[in-house]
Amino acid sequence: MQCKAFLFSLFFMVFCFAKQAKGQSWAVGLHFGENLSTLRGNAKTDYLPGFMGGLHASHYLTENVVLRLEANFERKGSRIEGVNPNPDPGTPDFANDYRFDYLSLPVMLRYSVGKNAKFVVGGGASVDYLIRQRTDYGTLTTNELGDYRRFDSDLIGTMGGAIPFGEKWTVSLEMRALWGLIGVNKPKGVAPELGKNLSWGLMAGVNYYL
Repeated sequence: MQCKAFLFSLFFMVFCFAKQAKGQSWAVGLHFGENLSTLRGNAKTDYLPGFMGGLHASHYLTENVVLRLEANFERKGSRIEGVNPNPDPGTPDFANDYRFDYLSLPVMLRYSVGKNAKFVVGGGASVDYLIRQRTDYGTLTTNELGDYRRFDSDLIGTMGGAIPFGEKWTVSLEMRALWGLIGVNKPKGVAPELGKNLSWGLMAGVNYYL
């Protein structure tokens, strides 16, 4: 419900800005970066490194307000720790690594200030589709895609800057955080609820103004 309300508010703002957007420019570009992600649940978890990359298209609703659409490939995950059920002397506790690969479609509003170099803040939401899953149980690796929900949704917050080079290009660097709204797995029997995605990372990009 929170995600639906946010998206409704987002598109309402786009409608309100539509008349001011007339004649404003479009930009397209690429972005890529690394992240640290985990799961917000009852289990004892740790962060795993991941990555993201994709394409974006931006429309200037006003001189400072941008509607940005993206299509991304994102790897998220978590390390979940447990206790060895049959410990031998000197045997360490075990940890399972869970990795999730998503096709993500974010929609964001971003606000920028500055004449040349720009400071940018923004936020939005995304719909994510799980295309691949992998769990590492020590030396054993399994694909358990059927045990996980195929769709997720995130709230997104971002902050960074952009510097122009030439008349049509800018390069950008930003911090981005994603707050998952849906539990990743479908617990069966006594299986635990692993929780919801949480990730943050650093992302670089290049933009071309049409």
